[in-house]
Amino acid sequence: MRIAIAFDGQYASAARNMLSSLARCLPPKSGVRISALMTDDSPSADVVEHAMSRGLDLEVVRLRRDLSDLPLLRYLTGATYARLFLPELVPDDVALYMDVDVVLMRDVTELFATDLGDRPLAAVRDMWRPNLHEALAGGSNGRFAPDAPYFNAGVMLCNLRQWRRESLTERALDWLASQDQVPVCLEQDALNALTHGRWIELDPRWNVFPMTDFRDIPPEAWPPRLGTEYHAYRDQGRRAFVLHFIGSRKPWRHPYPDTENLRRYRHFTTPTVEDLTPNPVTSPSRPTSPTVPETPPLALTGGGGSATSPAAVFGYPNRRDQDKRPERRKRPRFV
Repeated sequence: MRIAIAFDGQYASAARNMLSSLARCLPPKSGVRISALMTDDSPSADVVEHAMSRGLDLEVVRLRRDLSDLPLLRYLTGATYARLFLPELVPDDVALYMDVDVVLMRDVTELFATDLGDRPLAAVRDMWRPNLHEALAGGSNGRFAPDAPYFNAGVMLCNLRQWRRESLTERALDWLASQDQVPVCLEQDALNALTHGRWIELDPRWNVFPMTDFRDIPPEAWPPRLGTEYHAYRDQGRRAFVLHFIGSRKPWRHPYPDTENLRRYRHFTTPTVEDLTPNPVTSPSRPTSPTVPETPPLALTGGGGSATSPAAVFGYPNRRDQDKRPERRKRPRFV
């Protein structure tokens, strides 16, 4: 079984944290091999040593591509594109890709039991942008059914054999280059556009966003389907198999709201005796979530100008920001 992660020097601390949570959830002798795809020349010895100290088999794979011409959001780095190159960077037919801004609460090797058939991937429907025709409205109006789902690429079980058959990497790069404006979610939008109707939807608990941490977003800025049900989202976060800290606001950066999700994340930042013991035998595949104090609901900010905008938190532009998005860039140069 192959797990792939991608990061650069700016996200090394997040990678260590993610690996700590992964080690706690894997059963003994799982046979999992981890490929860490790195897009820069930042030192990686500390990440490798950290993984080894937790009983993980990790190798660093350098992505030798010139990604400088690919568009980026202000809080992302070129590492976001590494998942596109999985078919050429790992030899397996199936790999589980995960962003490093996640913490795991359950044994993710369960996902390898998913029968992919000839489907390119399995993923979770995006909580913030669940519909394809809305997510890709910039240039795809009318192409997709109104209820066609849109997935988040932060956790994907990838059928790499099928990716190679379909030349999905090259087609995704071509799709990005063909857009008149920079896609809101970059290669995630490309993968959704190219695999619509052919991906498998996973249990939403495998990729849960900490929505209750963003209560400073005024209610009118939330998509109507999400509502503002604090207790519903808090319950979903507590039942998460994978908690995914999407957007520009990260728990390892200041400021981040003092919430139970932040304390769950910090549980893996400061190693405990249990964390330093690789693959604990006691219920390894069903670890209990760290116990945290009850957090009172955060106050909602009204509709005034002082509220944090969704774009500032999630990296998704508001409608009024559409005309400010940069023009598309040329196809990247490969080296």
